[in-house]
Amino acid sequence: MSLKIGISLAFGSLGATAAFAVLSDPDIPLPTKQKTEKPKSAVIIGGGILGLSTAFQLNRRGVEVTILEKNSSPAQVASYCNGAVIVPSMAASWASAQLLADNPGELKSMSLSLKALTDPAFLRWSAWFWFNSFWPGRANYNHESQRQLALFSLRCMNEEIEEYGETLGFNKGANGTLKLFHNKADMNKFINSKQAKFWSNQNMPFKELTVEECLELEPGIANLEDWNGSSVNGNEDLVGGVYCPMDSSGDIHVYCKNIEKLCLERGVKIEYNSTVTAINVDDDGLIHSVQVNGDKKFRSDVYVLAMGATSGGLARTLGVNVPVYPLKGHMATVKINPEMPAIKTNIYSPKQGLLGVMGDSQVRLSGIVEAVGFNYEIEPEKGRSLIDKVEGVMKPNYLLKDTAWFHSCLRPVSCDDVAILGQSKVNNLFINTGQGSKGWSFSWGCSTFVAQLICGEETYLEPKRYSPLRFHPFTRFL
Repeated sequence: MSLKIGISLAFGSLGATAAFAVLSDPDIPLPTKQKTEKPKSAVIIGGGILGLSTAFQLNRRGVEVTILEKNSSPAQVASYCNGAVIVPSMAASWASAQLLADNPGELKSMSLSLKALTDPAFLRWSAWFWFNSFWPGRANYNHESQRQLALFSLRCMNEEIEEYGETLGFNKGANGTLKLFHNKADMNKFINSKQAKFWSNQNMPFKELTVEECLELEPGIANLEDWNGSSVNGNEDLVGGVYCPMDSSGDIHVYCKNIEKLCLERGVKIEYNSTVTAINVDDDGLIHSVQVNGDKKFRSDVYVLAMGATSGGLARTLGVNVPVYPLKGHMATVKINPEMPAIKTNIYSPKQGLLGVMGDSQVRLSGIVEAVGFNYEIEPEKGRSLIDKVEGVMKPNYLLKDTAWFHSCLRPVSCDDVAILGQSKVNNLFINTGQGSKGWSFSWGCSTFVAQLICGEETYLEPKRYSPLRFHPFTRFL
């Protein structure tokens, strides 16, 4: 069973969360945690992109690292197949009433299952989400946190490419993103947005394009007449576009395999088929070991929780609040007609969907937002619906629909849709999760930032914006 929800459905949680307002004010300092010195060893729980890249960053800093991964190889869940796009230009928090109202697509028509509606974890997450969406100033604060993280991650990615090249390659594809608009007012609003001004201040301005310039940049895009007389939702109302130069795309699984290989070469230990069954805490409140598969124990100076959507459950056993909930998304990878021009940029149409570049011969379509609990089932029919919706962005017969293959995954979305990064209330436990739909885009920055915090280094980012302690408001007064 599923229900369609819009911003009007808040489960009555807005009133309940108003009580948290003063306690969650971003201007109130978070409690000071113990200053960290560089540890000798670290155990990382989770072998997806964030666990692997955090291990790599700690290893570079001279820390002895062990990764515990429950699967038989790395990156088998959300890091196996995603939307392919690396889009710092889209850095914004979903927990925003204005964003939800303005978005004509998947966010406004999110599917909500009965399982989610009766799940206490989802109801807690939802209460925080709607508080962040409606309380004055919260959304803007969270949007700025996203932009700062996007910029930092972009810089980290570019530095890594310059230093390691194809050793850590990911089949980089797109040169920017072309965002199409079907309403002139929406286009003007976007080009004058805080997002656009932020990137302009970083010397990476968005470029406004006419319809003709959009078609010149990407000749495979359908023109105003291509789908006339068809039931396909085409570009007959296209008014122009905006080019975002900082974006790119690539294969996340290729990258994860490359970083796994480099980690192993550098001495990182990776324990596969290792399910964490308990975290053991001393009388002093510090973790002294992690128990795996019921009996084997791993000890280290610090521990990093990087388990994506499942991080919250394990953290809760320690009294640590990591309010992350899985929002399911779907992908379709489709070959393009070899007689048509390959796309050079990611293409995003708010009314139709997102196409990510996967080399010269195929594209990846991604979308749909569902709260259905921990349902990992791959649903090809959802992928086919993406193809039907996105088809009209491109010329007729551009997408070879019969070649499509499908995947589904769970986005680990925090309750303010800002990554949860840093030291928890357990002094030697650090968190790296909650990136939601932006895990691939933000992975370089998140992992570098967490490694900097662990090793006591100065950071470009403001730690309190991302701290796990922001979800423990009462501790500010204790």
